[in-house]
Amino acid sequence: MRAIVLLSVLFALACGQAASFCIPTEYTMHVDRRECAYCLTINTTICAGYCMTRDINGKLFLPKYALSQDVCTYRDFIYRTVEIPGCPLHVAPYFSYPVALSCKCGRCDTDYSDCTHEAVRTNYCTKPQTSYLGTLSV
Repeated sequence: MRAIVLLSVLFALACGQAASFCIPTEYTMHVDRRECAYCLTINTTICAGYCMTRDINGKLFLPKYALSQDVCTYRDFIYRTVEIPGCPLHVAPYFSYPVALSCKCGRCDTDYSDCTHEAVRTNYCTKPQTSYLGTLSV
């Protein structure tokens, strides 16, 4: 009987770890500059998924840095740059965005990630849409 309980616990732990995947996920973003004639639709990959976290009971006695929870964030990424069509000559038409190559569960680094709980902007176009044909630089 104990062996069955032990195997059940081990199986549950293994399934819990398998369900905590943090992986690159396809994402469509829209780039809409006020000065440009078109909205650019970009397909990229971002990090998304569930990371195991634990709530610490002694929050009052610990420093703030010890209370951070893991989030699904970039391990390896590259930047791609595209040109937004229909921009006047005085406006830089280039837009750079990250492409997730691999992800990890870890602390959110505000140097290259948006660590807010809610999105500030909505993801839609207000102008005619066009898809990019290729990248300008990597």
